Amino acid sequence: MKFSIVIPVYNEERRIPLVAMKILAFFRRQRDQIEITFVDDGSTDSTKRILESLATKQPGVKVISYPRNRGKGYAVRQGALAATADWVVFFDIDLATPLEEFTRLISFIQQKDDIIIGSRRMNGSRIDKHESGLRVFLGQGFTKLSNLLVPEISDFTCGFKCFSRNAVQAIFPVARIDRWGFDTELLYIARLKNILVRQMPVTWSHDSDSRVKVWKSVWSSARELVQMKVNELKGLYR
Repeated sequence: MKFSIVIPVYNEERRIPLVAMKILAFFRRQRDQIEITFVDDGSTDSTKRILESLATKQPGVKVISYPRNRGKGYAVRQGALAATADWVVFFDIDLATPLEEFTRLISFIQQKDDIIIGSRRMNGSRIDKHESGLRVFLGQGFTKLSNLLVPEISDFTCGFKCFSRNAVQAIFPVARIDRWGFDTELLYIARLKNILVRQMPVTWSHDSDSRVKVWKSVWSSARELVQMKVNELKGLYR
């Protein structure tokens, strides 16, 4: 199989030199054909320069960059639409879901699959480092709200998801949410288009250096849920 790995980044100049080499070393050991795309979401530090230097030295590495910060959803969308492989996998640069989960994903994929998402909240999953109680509470609330649009999904925001080429072509061109609600939007469009989503239990660890402002992201995501319904009623997801 051929895989496109999409990794969105924003102001990660401190983390990239070490983590990027770890990512590249891991995927070089895989038997499958793999391309890696870093999407610089309008960083204001040296992230773009570091990534472009890396890409000149490492075959199979691409960099997408644009001048203004647009949000993680926008970044993932650009990377997915530029991908050329049979499968597109995206995850976060903090490796909250460890790279070894990719090996499990390969054995988990079935021929009929179109979308596989990692879940921290199902049998077989494991959390090595927990979030704060507040983050867990707010995350559960967001999941319940998202379930109004997409029932039976246990974890919308785990940053480990895999889409077939067919699913990418059906979903990403019409997706419109640029920031934290984008995960739910992708799965909502999949539901509207009758594309099956399978959940895979994963190992996960909270990044204590996370810069996500939890209250702000929850409220903005709640507004985005309403916007998704409006988008559907307007026919924007057709």
